[in-house]
Amino acid sequence: MDSGNVTYIIGQSLSVLAVVVGFIAFQMKTPKTMLIFQIATSLIFSAHYFLIGAMTAMTLNLVSAVKYVCYYIRDKREKKGLFIPIFFTILVIITSVLTWDRWICIFIMTGLVINSISFALTNAQLIRKLNLIKAPLCLIYNVAVFSTGGIFYESFTLISSIIGIIVNRKNSKSKGNDYGEI
Repeated sequence: MDSGNVTYIIGQSLSVLAVVVGFIAFQMKTPKTMLIFQIATSLIFSAHYFLIGAMTAMTLNLVSAVKYVCYYIRDKREKKGLFIPIFFTILVIITSVLTWDRWICIFIMTGLVINSISFALTNAQLIRKLNLIKAPLCLIYNVAVFSTGGIFYESFTLISSIIGIIVNRKNSKSKGNDYGEI
């Protein structure tokens, strides 16, 4: 077995770990704990995409990890605002253009723009609902680059978000329809 095959197998194996961590993320009750798991998921996926040669996704996942750290710090300080979501939305677009290697990158770029906006919110239910848009876009990209873990992750993200919406619907209704702030 040559080193290219070993690298690819290790990359695909890392994606399985990322899937597990990512699935746990959307079962968390608060945006802060969701963010901690999303940081780990993004870093693991970044390594995975690097090893399978999907450089746009690798770079965007590194940007996502930094974004989640910024949101976590922002939420801890209880300072809200539009700077972080706008900055990371623009950064995702610029990074996508700079690492563009084929037309399919438009799907992961759009999905991660939605993701940048969703994690700026303080309402976990709304974050889950926006994932119902983001996940199919990223799923299309992952099928195109044949990221086994990416395919499972986005599928599980859809399922997990739906489960989270259903399970937490009772809490949302009892607290009113607060969709959170940016």
